[in-house]
This record gives sequence, structure tokens and C-alpha cells, in this order.
Amino acid sequence: MSPIRVLLFLLAILLVLALVGQLIPKEGVHVGSLVFRLPSAGDMLFAEEQKRVDIGDILALPTDAGAVIPDSLLTDTVAAPVDTAITPFVFDASRLAPLEERIKLHYPAEGKKVLYEVFAALESAGSSGKPVRILHYGDSQLEGDRITSYVRNKLQSQFGGSGPGLVSVADIVPHFSVSRSISDNWIRYSVMNKKPKELHHDRYGALSAFSRFTTILPDTIEPDTVEHTATITLRPEKRCYGKAQVWSECRLFYGWHRTPLTMTMTADGVELSDEVIPPGRQLMVRDWRFPSPPKEVVITMKGADSPDVFGVSLEGRNGVVMDNIPARGAAGYEFRRGDQALLSRMYSELDVKLLILQYGGNVLPNLKSSEEAAQYGRFFGAQIARFKKLIPGVCIIVIGPSDMSIKEGDDYVTRPYLEDVRDALRTNALAQGAVFWDMYEAMGGQNSMVSWVQADPPLAAEDYTHFSPQGARKVGELFYTALIGDFAEYHASKQ
Repeated sequence: MSPIRVLLFLLAILLVLALVGQLIPKEGVHVGSLVFRLPSAGDMLFAEEQKRVDIGDILALPTDAGAVIPDSLLTDTVAAPVDTAITPFVFDASRLAPLEERIKLHYPAEGKKVLYEVFAALESAGSSGKPVRILHYGDSQLEGDRITSYVRNKLQSQFGGSGPGLVSVADIVPHFSVSRSISDNWIRYSVMNKKPKELHHDRYGALSAFSRFTTILPDTIEPDTVEHTATITLRPEKRCYGKAQVWSECRLFYGWHRTPLTMTMTADGVELSDEVIPPGRQLMVRDWRFPSPPKEVVITMKGADSPDVFGVSLEGRNGVVMDNIPARGAAGYEFRRGDQALLSRMYSELDVKLLILQYGGNVLPNLKSSEEAAQYGRFFGAQIARFKKLIPGVCIIVIGPSDMSIKEGDDYVTRPYLEDVRDALRTNALAQGAVFWDMYEAMGGQNSMVSWVQADPPLAAEDYTHFSPQGARKVGELFYTALIGDFAEYHASKQ
């Protein structure tokens, strides 16, 4: 074939491809789970470099380091534990950074007064006889105490309090604030997993999961007489914030064991209690108070039938306690699967003042229309109504999804329908009397995740979905700034 014919053939192929590229939609053609895309001639010949969202103000935003407190300071707290001293509340609003419009909290028709009860509780938290409890629910963005640990430390530094709050016995990821060692016989049951055949109830509790050290038997089968022994060893994680390393109290939530249970608590090698708990078919709570903050606690259980253990709380006696409760893959649907009576009772025992719900990202890959996004928002609104029945008088803040990217051609762009999900969550949260915080807008809005991934150091992982430890601190600082800014306004109005 002559060179001219080869050239004409190649030009014809390019022309056909260019015409096909014009006919195929920019979002591509979906065939099952596959998406076929073809760049247009303009994109091939005059490709433009993707514009990056400017996050210079976020990069410049100072955040607190995850500093460790030295042993000497822990020793000093033995004589006067940090969370038991009653000191006058002092708040210096002059030190607050200006509150940017994009990170402000969005309020329902009632206005900012919906948070006044929480703000009032925070003002007196340091001198109160019990802590102000905040539950932070969310998806994998929170795993391992990410984001929560930062906000917790900021709140405890301002309003008093200590300890990391609730932790599961068995979990799928390590915890940033608690070093946890358990015996091999613990079995985890989670609302996120397919319900096993032997599980004949839905009592998952406030952590959406519980643990046992013996197998579950039907009520018609009596447990054998063999005693099993299980241990839970908890230590402050040395890398975590100093406030989280100091525990004044340990609370164990458990129940529904069919044989006597021997339970021993040891703190720093000293046995504090050894008792036999009769069988019970209800939620039980065991509290231990420590004369000084321990560096290690060991809970030992012995029995023929394990109780369902719903969690251990390591906390202070006043100030703020903030619990980190993530569920990988969660979209906020899961609460309806749990036993509602148990949830109500456990929330009552915890005395929850503020509920933070951070969801939305996990529904995006499955959405095919804006109407589906709106439907998700309506369903989530029903979950808010559910919580208001479970926890009468609770204040609720909904945090929308972060920016999340998918690859489109050579660029990473915001996932389809993300803004629709954000809008639907905000609309339904406000309609239910909850407060809304727009994480997506706080990050910088559309396509901002690219800038977070490409920052130095990176603020997000290369999956263009999850924050890095540095990014989690930035997000935590942005949310805390919005919350404390409105608290400052409330506090000033009373002067």
C-alpha cells in the first residue's frame, strides 16, 4: 500500500472516531457496570489542564497536633484529676478565627436556639456532676476515631472532660485513642453484616454491634456447664491526644446472660472488684471509678454463657464525653434494624445531649437520578424523627458528605449526584428540626477533593474519598470552628 493511501486510511479512521466521540455523551455509555467513554476531537486536540480548587486558606488553617502528654503530667493528675476540679467557666471569644460563610451551620426554622440547650450544658460541663455526652455516628470517614478524636480534644480542652468514650470490645480497625487487646474467643456481631442463623434477636445497642465469648444458643437449649474465660485489656494509646489518655471512670454495658457471670476489674495490676452477677435478661451497666487515672485496665469474665457486651466507656466524671461510632459502608439506614427498646434504654443510660450524624457518601455509587437522591434524603429525615423518639429532647447535627471524586477521562471530578444528596440531606434535616453542616462546601465545593489529595502533605488518600490524618484534623477544625462560633454568639448574648 502506498504511503498516501496509508495516510488517507489513518485520516479516515480519525474522522470516524471524531464523529463517534461527538455522538457519545460526555458521561459515557453505561453497559451494565461498565462505562464506555471516547474523547471528542476538541478534547484530543485542545486538551485543557484541569483547574484546581484553591484551598490555600485551608492549608494555612492551624490545627492542633496529636501531641502526647508526658508521664510526669499524668502523675501530676493523680492528686487532682483534671476532670474533677471545679473551676469557673472562662471563654475568650477574641481568640476565635473569623467564621467564613461557607463553613457556617445551617439552622431550621426555629433558628439557633435549637442548640441553646447544648450550649448551656457545655457552659456548666466543667462543674457538673456528670459529663455532657455527644455521640458521633458516621461511615468509614470516622473509622479508628478519625475526625471525632480531634473535635473531642478541642471540646474537652475548652469545656473540660477526659477519656475517649465508648469503644467496642471487638472491632475491625484499631482505635486512635485506645489500645485494645482481647482474648481470642470474642465474637463480633454487627448490624452491618448479614445476620447469622444462630442470632435470634436484634439487640445491637448504641454501637450497632455487640460481642460475646460463647456461641449463641436458642432459648430451648440450655448452656453446658463448662466455664469459659474472656478478657478485655484497655490502655491509653500513646499517640493520642492527652485528654483522651486520662480516664476517671469505666462503664460496661452488657446483659442477656443465662448463667451466673464472674466479673473482675483490675487497674494497673490491682484488683478493684471481683463479683458474681446473676443471670439477667435486660441491659446492665457496671461502673468503676478509679482513685487515679490508670494506665491499664483488665476486665475478666468467666461463665458458661456470655453476656452480650455492647461496649465499654472510658470517660471523665464531668466535662465532655464524645463517642466515635463508625460503620463501614453505612448510609444511615441501619438504625431501624436494631432493637428499639434496647437503643432507647442505652441512650437513656448514656444521657445523650447531642447527636451528630455524618452520612451520605455510601449511597452515591448506586444512585441513578436526582429523584433517587431526593428519596434518600426523605428516608434520612425519617431516621432523624426516629432518633427524636428514642432520645427525647436530644439536639441533632447532620454532617453532609465530603467531596468524592471519580475519574472522567484524565481528570478526577466530583461524583454524580453528590450535590443532590447534600441538598436532600440539608432539606430533610432542617425540616426535622436538626442542624446541618455542609462538609462538601467547607472543603471548597466541586472538585475540591483533587486539591486535598494533591496537597503537600496530602489531606486525602488517593482513593479520592477518605481523608488522611492531616485532612481529618483540618475537617475537625472547620467543624469545631463553626460550632464554637455559634456558641460564642450565644455566650455573648448572656453577658
